[in-house]
Amino acid sequence: MLSKKRLLYSTITGIIREMNINKDLLDLMQEGVQVWDVKGKRLFNNSQALVLHGVDAEEMQTLDDITSKWTFYDDDGKLLRPIELPATKVLHTKEPLNDIVLKMTSQETTRWIVQNVTPLFDGKGELEGVISTCVDITHLKSQETKYKNIANYDPLTHLPNRLLLSDRLAFSLLRANRNKDKVAVCMIDLDGFKAVNDTLGHDAGDVLLIEVARRMQKVIRPYDTVARLGGDEFVVILADIAKIDDCAIVLYRVLNILALPYMIDEHEVKGISASIGVSVYPDDKVEPDILLRHADVAMYQAKNSGKNRFTFFDVASDQKIRANHKTLERIKKAITQGDFCFYYQPKINTFTEKVIEVEALARWAHPFLGLLSPNEFMPLIENDEKLNKIFDEWAIKEGIRQLDVWKKEGLSIEICINISPRQLDQKDFVSTIKQIVSQEDIDIALLAYLEFEILDTSSLEQLNNVQEVISQCKELGITFALGHFGTEESSLTAIREYPIDTIKIDKNLVMRMLDDTAEMPIVQTVTGLASAFDISATAVGAESMEQVLSLIEIGYDEIQGYAIARPMPSDAMRDFIIGFTPDPRWRLASKTLPSRTDFDLLLAEADHKYWVQSVIGGLSRDGLSDDVLQVTHKECRFGRWFEGFKDQMTPDLRDLDHLHRQIHDKVHRLYETLKKEKRVINSAEEIELLQMSDELTILLAKIKKRYKDEKKHLNLVNKILDKREHHGR
Repeated sequence: MLSKKRLLYSTITGIIREMNINKDLLDLMQEGVQVWDVKGKRLFNNSQALVLHGVDAEEMQTLDDITSKWTFYDDDGKLLRPIELPATKVLHTKEPLNDIVLKMTSQETTRWIVQNVTPLFDGKGELEGVISTCVDITHLKSQETKYKNIANYDPLTHLPNRLLLSDRLAFSLLRANRNKDKVAVCMIDLDGFKAVNDTLGHDAGDVLLIEVARRMQKVIRPYDTVARLGGDEFVVILADIAKIDDCAIVLYRVLNILALPYMIDEHEVKGISASIGVSVYPDDKVEPDILLRHADVAMYQAKNSGKNRFTFFDVASDQKIRANHKTLERIKKAITQGDFCFYYQPKINTFTEKVIEVEALARWAHPFLGLLSPNEFMPLIENDEKLNKIFDEWAIKEGIRQLDVWKKEGLSIEICINISPRQLDQKDFVSTIKQIVSQEDIDIALLAYLEFEILDTSSLEQLNNVQEVISQCKELGITFALGHFGTEESSLTAIREYPIDTIKIDKNLVMRMLDDTAEMPIVQTVTGLASAFDISATAVGAESMEQVLSLIEIGYDEIQGYAIARPMPSDAMRDFIIGFTPDPRWRLASKTLPSRTDFDLLLAEADHKYWVQSVIGGLSRDGLSDDVLQVTHKECRFGRWFEGFKDQMTPDLRDLDHLHRQIHDKVHRLYETLKKEKRVINSAEEIELLQMSDELTILLAKIKKRYKDEKKHLNLVNKILDKREHHGR
């Protein structure tokens, strides 16, 4: 009996002979059929093989004739050398290869084939040749590419979508681990995109997104990835980052090119920019989806910090937030258990000499730490949206309940509650208030005594429903105040855009106004601004009677601060309101509003006090090199103010000038003494300097009184003259 190999040998020549006999039949097949000997010489082919390779029979005598016309790649896109082609490999390995997918490219076209190659042996088991069959699958590959594009690419911008982004990111992280380098995941959100959609339409918005995608692809590196998540959100993966500076360079290019104007349907669109959040692996060594989430957190920080910038995710801060998670749970539990309460701080009207409102300030009665102030828990609450909502609902409920208690006790007083702007953006906010009133069985008319204070005005413009919600609240009688006024430009926008009833000047401005003359004009300007918008102005943070009297003279009727009263529990607040006695100095101070001269005197006095305190501070430290110690009496701010009166030197002004010179001489002599003796100022020297300063303040008060008397006399003379003119005399 013949062996199997002998049988193969006996059939190979028969196969060739049979193929030639049935060539017409083989030419009808869809597969290309080829037989090659061990030297790569063609023994047989059907017509489909010639068509598939685009050659004549004479042009395909050997395997080299094919590789000279075509370049071959495997299914992953790797370039194959001639020795790596299936037929050649089988000639070397003598093992069959089945279902090998190849891409063939020539100067004219590209084709995809599936090839099977089987070795043929002679009777001695020696390799005699190979038989190859191949099928053209170009149309199938085209469909596969089409479906792959649909599955992996954004149809509008043709950028990778979320699915492909996930694969690219996973691959980049694996390579970063292998190469010991970094990967930056950058979350990008467009600033100003909504305005384009609203004004020019969604088609214009689509054109803008396409151009944004094109610009980003233009400035990133070839091996980086830009993907679109949806809407105006994009992600950039920056791979092979050696140091953070490399990432920053690319991001600056992205920011700059996206901020350039856009031409959309003959409209020049400006004001588009990007807020970018960046999370860097392995500095932030977390899973890919968490990296994206961290980049998203950093992006919102960039947006809240002013937009058109990039912000890196703070890993240390995130760890702190994680550590605070248990605290947030404790706070939530404390709210539901009734461990939170309000302390109330009064606001007085110096003209009516009455307490007109109290501000509700939350306290946490912690079982172990005692009574905690808002500074110890509010930052945590404000950074957690769900807890913030729970807290605000508790605050509103507690405030309304307290209004009802005081009303039943015969006390009608307004309560101001701080509220988060995010809550004002909730469409169910007003219905929640009505529900609280209903559940507590309280007269809805009491809401006329409720005021909501908005502390963070910067985020109002990013919210959509605030205008409508505020209007609905005002229909219920609720009033609104803007807090921290004078510290943010957005505050001005807010009083123009929203129906605000009160502005509360930032307490830091009030506390510094007598020491830092740069603050005094701001404090005065706010009263004029409130008058222009026909709203009331409240000065918050008055800690001394001197500040209270100055505020009254500037024109503030409504004042709040430690100089009036500190926050207290509800029972103590009720007793305070009932037994309130106004300070008689308020009435004296409020009789006349200041003229421009009065205001200049206030500034001069504040300038001088600030300079004296700066001098004492400088003389109290080692290394006396502060320039403020060497300023002459003409160079200080007070001296520059005094120069305006050199042409009208009255006796009291001469005394003031003389004393002012003495104080400067005293400071200079003291400065030289301390420098020589290498010591700092002692208490006796400090008291002597302060006494001289007090004398100057007394002189200023006399001058101020003289100006007021002259103004009063002038008014009287004018009245007499007016009467005479009226009677024709």
